[in-house]
Amino acid sequence: MSSAERVGWGGRTMTHHGIPSPQMGSGYFPDQNFVHAAYFKFISIQDQVRKDLEPDTDMTETLADKPNCFNAQHFGALGRDVGNSLQFGGPGGECGD
Repeated sequence: MSSAERVGWGGRTMTHHGIPSPQMGSGYFPDQNFVHAAYFKFISIQDQVRKDLEPDTDMTETLADKPNCFNAQHFGALGRDVGNSLQFGGPGGECGD
């Protein structure tokens, strides 16, 4: 394979059936405060000629199967301290099956 059509970043929690889900990260939903939720910073992808590119927010898709318990948000370029960043996390709890 010479290239990928999709890449992904994220997190996952697991528990036994019927047990409340644990929190993800520190238990905060993404809020652009990088002391709170788990994060990836300075994210980039490479094009076919290996040039680094920062993904625009319109190039990304959020997949969260239990958004009442966990979520993710891509903020794009936020400056030199965190660069192109995303956060993920949440309090967990009674998330259903």
